[in-house]
Amino acid sequence: MQIRNIGLAVSVAAGHQRFQRLEEALGRVADLGYELVELGISSLGIIFDGAVRPGPLADLVAVTRNTRLRYTVHGLNRLNLAYDPRHDLSKRIMAAQIEVGRAIGASCLVYHSGLQALDAVHHGVRHTLLSEAELAEGAAREVAALRELAPRAADAGLLIGMENGDSHLWEHDVIARHGLPRHALSQHHARLHIPPIVRQLEAVDHLAVGLCLDIAHLHIAAHDMGFDYLEAVSQAAPWVRHLHANDNFGRLDWGFDTESDRWPYGEADIHLPPGWGSIPYGEVFARLSDYRGDLILEIKAGFADYVGESLATMRSLVGLPMPAASAPESA
Repeated sequence: MQIRNIGLAVSVAAGHQRFQRLEEALGRVADLGYELVELGISSLGIIFDGAVRPGPLADLVAVTRNTRLRYTVHGLNRLNLAYDPRHDLSKRIMAAQIEVGRAIGASCLVYHSGLQALDAVHHGVRHTLLSEAELAEGAAREVAALRELAPRAADAGLLIGMENGDSHLWEHDVIARHGLPRHALSQHHARLHIPPIVRQLEAVDHLAVGLCLDIAHLHIAAHDMGFDYLEAVSQAAPWVRHLHANDNFGRLDWGFDTESDRWPYGEADIHLPPGWGSIPYGEVFARLSDYRGDLILEIKAGFADYVGESLATMRSLVGLPMPAASAPESA
Protein backbone atom coordinates (compact mmCIF):
# COMPACT_ATOMS: atom_id res chain seq x y z
CA MET A 1 0.00 0.00 0.00
CA GLN A 2 1.45 3.36 -1.02
CA ILE A 3 -0.36 6.48 0.14
CA ARG A 4 0.51 9.56 -1.88
CA ASN A 5 -0.99 12.08 0.58
CA ILE A 6 -3.22 11.92 3.63
CA GLY A 7 -5.74 14.71 3.27
CA LEU A 8 -8.51 16.23 5.35
CA ALA A 9 -12.10 16.91 4.31
CA VAL A 10 -12.84 20.63 4.78
CA SER A 11 -16.07 22.56 4.37
CA VAL A 12 -17.45 25.81 5.72
CA ALA A 13 -21.01 26.89 6.44
CA ALA A 14 -22.83 28.98 3.87
CA GLY A 15 -23.22 32.69 4.45
CA HIS A 16 -21.23 35.81 5.22
CA GLN A 17 -17.51 35.79 4.37
CA ARG A 18 -17.57 32.11 3.48
CA PHE A 19 -14.47 32.34 1.29
CA GLN A 20 -12.55 34.26 3.93
CA ARG A 21 -13.52 31.60 6.48
CA LEU A 22 -12.47 28.90 4.02
CA GLU A 23 -9.07 30.52 3.50
CA GLU A 24 -8.55 30.67 7.27
CA ALA A 25 -9.54 27.01 7.65
CA LEU A 26 -7.17 25.94 4.89
CA GLY A 27 -4.35 27.85 6.55
CA ARG A 28 -4.95 26.02 9.84
CA VAL A 29 -5.01 22.66 8.07
CA ALA A 30 -1.74 23.40 6.26
CA ASP A 31 -0.13 24.45 9.55
CA LEU A 32 -0.97 21.02 10.99
CA GLY A 33 1.07 19.31 8.29
CA TYR A 34 -1.62 18.37 5.79
CA GLU A 35 -0.73 18.70 2.12
CA LEU A 36 -4.10 17.70 0.66
CA VAL A 37 -7.67 18.89 1.25
CA GLU A 38 -10.96 17.49 0.00
CA LEU A 39 -13.22 20.50 -0.45
CA GLY A 40 -16.93 20.21 0.20
CA ILE A 41 -18.44 22.60 -2.34
CA SER A 42 -22.17 22.33 -1.63
CA SER A 43 -22.25 25.25 0.83
CA LEU A 44 -20.08 27.59 -1.24
CA GLY A 45 -22.87 28.84 -3.51
CA ILE A 46 -21.10 28.18 -6.80
CA ILE A 47 -23.60 26.03 -8.75
CA PHE A 48 -27.15 27.24 -9.47
CA ASP A 49 -29.65 25.53 -11.76
CA GLY A 50 -26.95 23.27 -13.13
CA ALA A 51 -24.55 26.08 -14.04
CA VAL A 52 -21.44 27.64 -12.47
CA ARG A 53 -21.62 31.27 -11.36
CA PRO A 54 -18.32 32.87 -12.44
CA GLY A 55 -17.98 35.24 -9.47
CA PRO A 56 -18.05 32.68 -6.64
CA LEU A 57 -15.89 30.31 -8.68
CA ALA A 58 -13.30 33.07 -9.11
CA ASP A 59 -13.39 33.62 -5.34
CA LEU A 60 -12.75 29.92 -4.73
CA VAL A 61 -9.90 29.84 -7.24
CA ALA A 62 -8.29 32.85 -5.56
CA VAL A 63 -8.44 31.12 -2.17
CA THR A 64 -7.07 27.80 -3.36
CA ARG A 65 -4.21 29.42 -5.29
CA ASN A 66 -3.14 31.16 -2.11
CA THR A 67 -2.09 27.89 -0.44
CA ARG A 68 0.45 25.13 -1.06
CA LEU A 69 -2.22 22.45 -0.74
CA ARG A 70 -3.38 19.89 -3.29
CA TYR A 71 -7.13 19.48 -3.73
CA THR A 72 -9.84 16.96 -4.35
CA VAL A 73 -13.55 17.85 -4.42
CA HIS A 74 -16.53 16.28 -2.67
CA GLY A 75 -19.63 16.83 -4.76
CA LEU A 76 -23.22 17.37 -3.67
CA ASN A 77 -24.52 14.57 -1.45
CA ARG A 78 -28.02 14.60 -2.96
CA LEU A 79 -26.95 14.39 -6.60
CA ASN A 80 -28.23 11.14 -8.12
CA LEU A 81 -27.65 10.22 -11.76
CA ALA A 82 -29.69 7.03 -11.44
CA TYR A 83 -32.99 7.83 -9.75
CA ASP A 84 -33.58 11.57 -9.80
CA PRO A 85 -36.24 12.04 -12.51
CA ARG A 86 -34.69 15.42 -13.41
CA HIS A 87 -31.95 13.54 -15.19
CA ASP A 88 -30.76 16.25 -17.57
CA LEU A 89 -30.48 18.74 -14.71
CA SER A 90 -28.55 16.18 -12.67
CA LYS A 91 -26.10 15.70 -15.54
CA ARG A 92 -25.64 19.47 -15.83
CA ILE A 93 -24.90 19.68 -12.11
CA MET A 94 -22.33 16.91 -12.43
CA ALA A 95 -20.73 18.69 -15.39
CA ALA A 96 -20.64 21.91 -13.35
CA GLN A 97 -18.88 20.09 -10.52
CA ILE A 98 -16.29 18.87 -13.00
CA GLU A 99 -15.71 22.46 -14.06
CA VAL A 100 -15.20 23.51 -10.44
CA GLY A 101 -12.68 20.69 -10.04
CA ARG A 102 -10.90 21.75 -13.23
CA ALA A 103 -10.69 25.37 -12.07
CA ILE A 104 -8.90 24.53 -8.83
CA GLY A 105 -6.71 21.78 -10.29
CA ALA A 106 -8.36 19.01 -8.27
CA SER A 107 -7.38 15.41 -8.94
CA CYS A 108 -10.63 13.70 -7.88
CA LEU A 109 -14.35 14.48 -7.73
CA VAL A 110 -16.19 12.28 -5.23
CA TYR A 111 -19.71 11.32 -6.28
CA HIS A 112 -22.02 9.23 -4.10
CA SER A 113 -23.09 6.24 -6.19
CA GLY A 114 -26.66 6.78 -7.34
CA LEU A 115 -27.73 3.28 -6.30
CA GLN A 116 -29.97 4.56 -3.51
CA ALA A 117 -33.60 4.78 -4.59
CA LEU A 118 -35.34 5.81 -1.36
CA ASP A 119 -34.91 9.58 -1.08
CA ALA A 120 -37.97 10.50 -3.15
CA VAL A 121 -40.19 8.24 -1.04
CA HIS A 122 -38.62 9.45 2.20
CA HIS A 123 -39.29 13.10 1.31
CA GLY A 124 -42.80 12.49 0.01
CA VAL A 125 -42.00 13.28 -3.63
CA ARG A 126 -43.01 9.74 -4.53
CA HIS A 127 -45.38 7.44 -2.62
CA THR A 128 -44.39 4.02 -3.94
CA LEU A 129 -41.08 2.22 -4.06
CA LEU A 130 -39.46 1.73 -7.44
CA SER A 131 -40.21 -1.53 -9.21
CA GLU A 132 -37.46 -3.95 -10.19
CA ALA A 133 -37.69 -2.65 -13.76
CA GLU A 134 -37.39 0.97 -12.60
CA LEU A 135 -34.40 0.10 -10.42
CA ALA A 136 -32.66 -1.54 -13.39
CA GLU A 137 -33.52 1.36 -15.70
CA GLY A 138 -32.07 3.84 -13.22
CA ALA A 139 -28.84 1.90 -12.85
CA ALA A 140 -28.46 1.82 -16.64
CA ARG A 141 -29.23 5.55 -16.81
CA GLU A 142 -26.39 6.27 -14.38
CA VAL A 143 -23.97 4.18 -16.42
CA ALA A 144 -24.92 6.08 -19.58
CA ALA A 145 -24.48 9.43 -17.84
CA LEU A 146 -21.06 8.51 -16.49
CA ARG A 147 -19.95 7.26 -19.92
CA GLU A 148 -20.96 10.64 -21.30
CA LEU A 149 -19.28 12.63 -18.52
CA ALA A 150 -16.10 10.57 -18.16
CA PRO A 151 -14.26 12.15 -21.14
CA ARG A 152 -15.06 15.61 -19.76
CA ALA A 153 -13.61 14.58 -16.39
CA ALA A 154 -10.53 13.10 -18.04
CA ASP A 155 -9.97 16.32 -19.97
CA ALA A 156 -10.17 18.21 -16.66
CA GLY A 157 -7.58 15.88 -15.09
CA LEU A 158 -10.19 14.46 -12.72
CA LEU A 159 -11.07 11.03 -11.49
CA ILE A 160 -14.77 10.56 -10.69
CA GLY A 161 -14.74 8.50 -7.50
CA MET A 162 -18.02 6.62 -6.96
CA GLU A 163 -18.52 6.29 -3.21
CA ASN A 164 -20.26 3.42 -1.39
CA GLY A 165 -22.94 4.14 1.19
CA ASP A 166 -23.99 3.35 4.76
CA SER A 167 -27.45 2.41 6.01
CA HIS A 168 -29.81 4.43 8.23
CA LEU A 169 -32.78 3.65 10.43
CA TRP A 170 -35.12 5.74 8.27
CA GLU A 171 -34.33 3.54 5.28
CA HIS A 172 -35.33 0.43 7.19
CA ASP A 173 -38.51 2.23 8.26
CA VAL A 174 -39.39 3.00 4.63
CA ILE A 175 -38.84 -0.63 3.63
CA ALA A 176 -40.97 -1.87 6.54
CA ARG A 177 -43.81 0.57 5.82
CA HIS A 178 -44.05 -0.88 2.33
CA GLY A 179 -44.39 -4.41 3.69
CA LEU A 180 -41.01 -5.69 2.56
CA PRO A 181 -38.56 -7.80 4.58
CA ARG A 182 -35.49 -6.16 6.05
CA HIS A 183 -33.10 -7.63 3.49
CA ALA A 184 -34.99 -5.81 0.70
CA LEU A 185 -33.03 -2.70 1.66
CA SER A 186 -30.13 -4.19 -0.31
CA GLN A 187 -32.20 -3.91 -3.49
CA HIS A 188 -33.31 -0.31 -2.92
CA HIS A 189 -29.99 0.87 -1.48
CA ALA A 190 -27.61 -1.26 -3.53
CA ARG A 191 -24.56 0.96 -2.89
CA LEU A 192 -24.38 -0.57 0.60
CA HIS A 193 -22.66 -3.45 -1.16
CA ILE A 194 -19.53 -3.41 -3.31
CA PRO A 195 -20.57 -5.76 -6.19
CA PRO A 196 -23.36 -3.50 -7.57
CA ILE A 197 -20.93 -0.56 -7.76
CA VAL A 198 -18.33 -2.78 -9.42
CA ARG A 199 -20.91 -3.77 -12.04
CA GLN A 200 -21.48 -0.07 -12.72
CA LEU A 201 -17.75 0.54 -13.08
CA GLU A 202 -17.37 -2.43 -15.43
CA ALA A 203 -20.21 -1.09 -17.57
CA VAL A 204 -18.79 2.47 -17.67
CA ASP A 205 -15.35 1.08 -18.52
CA HIS A 206 -13.42 4.35 -18.40
CA LEU A 207 -10.18 5.18 -16.59
CA ALA A 208 -11.67 8.46 -15.35
CA VAL A 209 -14.28 6.63 -13.25
CA GLY A 210 -13.29 4.48 -10.28
CA LEU A 211 -14.28 3.49 -6.76
CA CYS A 212 -13.98 5.81 -3.79
CA LEU A 213 -14.01 3.30 -0.95
CA ASP A 214 -15.45 4.79 2.22
CA ILE A 215 -14.02 2.43 4.81
CA ALA A 216 -16.33 3.68 7.57
CA HIS A 217 -19.51 3.54 5.48
CA LEU A 218 -18.74 -0.07 4.63
CA HIS A 219 -18.22 -0.88 8.33
CA ILE A 220 -21.74 0.32 9.17
CA ALA A 221 -23.30 -1.42 6.17
CA ALA A 222 -21.58 -4.76 6.82
CA HIS A 223 -22.66 -4.93 10.46
CA ASP A 224 -26.20 -3.78 9.67
CA MET A 225 -26.82 -5.99 6.64
CA GLY A 226 -24.87 -9.01 7.88
CA PHE A 227 -22.17 -9.39 5.24
CA ASP A 228 -18.46 -9.99 5.84
CA TYR A 229 -16.70 -6.65 6.20
CA LEU A 230 -13.18 -7.69 5.30
CA GLU A 231 -14.38 -9.81 2.38
CA ALA A 232 -16.18 -6.71 1.07
CA VAL A 233 -12.92 -4.75 1.35
CA SER A 234 -11.27 -7.47 -0.73
CA GLN A 235 -14.07 -7.22 -3.33
CA ALA A 236 -13.44 -3.49 -3.54
CA ALA A 237 -9.64 -3.63 -3.62
CA PRO A 238 -9.06 -4.03 -7.40
CA TRP A 239 -11.32 -1.05 -8.12
CA VAL A 240 -10.27 1.43 -5.42
CA ARG A 241 -8.86 4.70 -6.77
CA HIS A 242 -9.59 6.98 -3.79
CA LEU A 243 -10.02 6.34 -0.05
CA HIS A 244 -12.15 7.89 2.69
CA ALA A 245 -11.40 7.05 6.31
CA ASN A 246 -12.57 7.79 9.85
CA ASP A 247 -13.82 5.56 12.65
CA ASN A 248 -17.10 4.26 14.07
CA PHE A 249 -18.47 1.24 15.95
CA GLY A 250 -20.38 -0.37 13.08
CA ARG A 251 -23.70 0.40 14.75
CA LEU A 252 -26.91 1.59 13.08
CA ASP A 253 -28.37 4.88 14.29
CA TRP A 254 -31.52 5.00 16.43
CA GLY A 255 -32.99 7.98 14.62
CA PHE A 256 -31.16 10.72 16.50
CA ASP A 257 -29.46 13.14 14.11
CA THR A 258 -27.64 15.36 16.61
CA GLU A 259 -24.07 14.14 16.67
CA SER A 260 -23.49 14.69 20.40
CA ASP A 261 -26.58 12.54 21.12
CA ARG A 262 -24.99 9.71 19.16
CA TRP A 263 -21.52 9.77 20.74
CA PRO A 264 -22.25 8.08 24.09
CA TYR A 265 -24.07 5.25 22.28
CA GLY A 266 -21.53 4.83 19.49
CA GLU A 267 -24.32 5.06 16.92
CA ALA A 268 -24.09 5.68 13.19
CA ASP A 269 -21.21 6.89 11.06
CA ILE A 270 -20.05 9.51 13.59
CA HIS A 271 -16.77 10.26 11.76
CA LEU A 272 -14.49 9.70 14.73
CA PRO A 273 -10.73 10.16 14.58
CA PRO A 274 -9.05 6.89 13.52
CA GLY A 275 -8.40 4.62 16.48
CA TRP A 276 -11.38 5.86 18.49
CA GLY A 277 -13.82 3.27 17.14
CA SER A 278 -13.68 -0.41 16.21
CA ILE A 279 -12.65 -0.46 12.54
CA PRO A 280 -9.79 -3.01 12.23
CA TYR A 281 -7.56 -0.76 10.17
CA GLY A 282 -4.59 -3.13 10.16
CA GLU A 283 -6.68 -5.86 8.57
CA VAL A 284 -8.40 -3.41 6.20
CA PHE A 285 -5.13 -2.05 4.88
CA ALA A 286 -3.73 -5.58 4.50
CA ARG A 287 -6.60 -6.20 2.06
CA LEU A 288 -5.68 -2.98 0.18
CA SER A 289 -2.00 -3.78 -0.22
CA ASP A 290 -1.98 -2.88 -3.93
CA TYR A 291 -3.62 0.52 -3.45
CA ARG A 292 -1.68 3.52 -4.73
CA GLY A 293 -3.25 6.93 -4.17
CA ASP A 294 -4.60 9.45 -1.68
CA LEU A 295 -6.45 8.92 1.59
CA ILE A 296 -8.91 11.49 2.90
CA LEU A 297 -9.75 11.77 6.60
CA GLU A 298 -13.39 12.77 7.08
CA ILE A 299 -13.49 13.98 10.69
CA LYS A 300 -16.65 15.68 11.96
CA ALA A 301 -16.50 19.22 13.34
CA GLY A 302 -17.04 17.94 16.88
CA PHE A 303 -13.55 16.49 16.78
CA ALA A 304 -11.79 19.47 15.23
CA ASP A 305 -9.37 19.57 18.17
CA TYR A 306 -8.05 16.17 17.08
CA VAL A 307 -7.38 16.57 13.35
CA GLY A 308 -3.66 16.92 14.03
CA GLU A 309 -3.70 13.78 16.13
CA SER A 310 -5.70 12.06 13.37
CA LEU A 311 -2.98 12.78 10.82
CA ALA A 312 -0.33 11.32 13.10
CA THR A 313 -2.45 8.23 13.81
CA MET A 314 -3.20 7.57 10.15
CA ARG A 315 0.41 8.10 9.10
CA SER A 316 1.37 5.44 11.65
CA LEU A 317 -1.35 3.06 10.44
CA VAL A 318 -0.20 3.28 6.82
CA GLY A 319 3.50 3.25 7.70
CA LEU A 320 4.36 6.87 6.89
CA PRO A 321 6.66 8.82 9.22
CA MET A 322 5.55 12.24 10.42
CA PRO A 323 7.46 15.11 8.79
CA ALA A 324 10.21 16.33 11.09
CA ALA A 325 8.63 19.79 11.50
CA SER A 326 5.11 18.47 12.20
CA ALA A 327 3.51 17.45 15.45
CA PRO A 328 -0.02 16.31 16.37
CA GLU A 329 -1.46 19.65 17.43
CA SER A 330 -5.05 20.88 17.59
CA ALA A 331 -6.76 22.71 14.74
